[in-house]
Amino acid sequence: MAGLPRRDVLRGLGVAIALPSFASLRAESEKSSEEATKRFVCVSPNYGMNPGGFFPTETGRDYKMPSLLEALQSHRDSMSLFTNLDHPGVGGGHGCSNTFLNGVEMKSTKENPQRLLSLDQLLAEHLGQNTRFPSMLLGSGGFSWSRAGIRLPTQSDPVRVFTNLFVDDAAKAKQQTRQFLHEDTSILDVVRKDAKSLRVRLAQADQQKLDQYFTSIREVERKLNRQAEWIDVRKPTIKDDVIRGRDDDDTIVDLQYPYNTSVMYDLMVLALQTNSTNVICFGHPGGNRLFPFDGITLGYHSLTHHGKRPELLQELSIIERFYANQFATFLSKLKDTKDSTGRPLLDSTAVLFGSGMGNASSHSSRNLPVLLAGGGFQHGNHHRFERQSRNGRPLGDLFVSILQQFGIEQEQFSNNSSNLNHLLT
Repeated sequence: MAGLPRRDVLRGLGVAIALPSFASLRAESEKSSEEATKRFVCVSPNYGMNPGGFFPTETGRDYKMPSLLEALQSHRDSMSLFTNLDHPGVGGGHGCSNTFLNGVEMKSTKENPQRLLSLDQLLAEHLGQNTRFPSMLLGSGGFSWSRAGIRLPTQSDPVRVFTNLFVDDAAKAKQQTRQFLHEDTSILDVVRKDAKSLRVRLAQADQQKLDQYFTSIREVERKLNRQAEWIDVRKPTIKDDVIRGRDDDDTIVDLQYPYNTSVMYDLMVLALQTNSTNVICFGHPGGNRLFPFDGITLGYHSLTHHGKRPELLQELSIIERFYANQFATFLSKLKDTKDSTGRPLLDSTAVLFGSGMGNASSHSSRNLPVLLAGGGFQHGNHHRFERQSRNGRPLGDLFVSILQQFGIEQEQFSNNSSNLNHLLT
């Protein structure tokens, strides 16, 4: 690397890796009409759901709602359940939770990290061009991956989420942001110039690696440009009672996990309703926290390793029913909340619930707990697929149907073999 300013390259690499990279395309000259707006939300519990209480026994429309999902009974006509969807090629262990939206393990992408791009970030490139935030990544256990193959950070503090969405920065803070963006852009300019001069001295294989590095630079550049474009655009005005409580009835909002789950869902509805974003991912953390619910005596992780012991399964079901109840309330609010055309948000929002962890007790990545709601799909059924040896139907088939429902004419994503259009559209 003689002749290449090492300090600038390393500094540039630091920027490319350290900054959150939200892949988004250049904004179109005219905004899409509200009638064409499509939205995507993904909710993922890090440890999945106990298979014994998630999957129905019957298929078709007349299935009995499984025990963990009883709170979703009123939404059965607006959702589809799936059995035997998984990601071929993904092994077990806790790391499989990170593969939910891309179906690829990091260790298999060393030569082409762009394969790690997750479904939500691909959708953000198409659905997030005209919103302040191309995507919002909330909660814990980030499972979103940029086009450069970087796992993206999340925000779990409801107050910070509210502030980002609805509180305008002071004039001094805006000026500081402009300065920071200018400095970061200058760094990228230096790095790009030096890297281009290096390209002529590299073998073809190394040129491919350099192209991947350019992808990282472009992602950062797009993020910087997006931030600059929105600095002086006023944020929507929303009352802060969603995080502060209401003075008229002495309502107190608990912002501690897991009780703040409902607050995060309320913020997600507001973000969609105000067109602040069209793509949201919300992750429930793993770990071995002791949930403060009656009947819970062990940490979450300990309970997932239940070994089919009834007393531990009963405790685990308390946590998983809580997640399902909160999710059901979220779907109800999407039904009850209208967009600017008067349509329910759920009609234009595809809501995916699931995890890359199929059975946490055995760290299995097979038969993933997956349901899809809203989004204009044909719903109401439980679909069970046949397993071929170890593998079920590729989850990527569902992802391709979601992409195509949003007008993204893409035939391939992850390890899909086809799509599920014949079942959902």
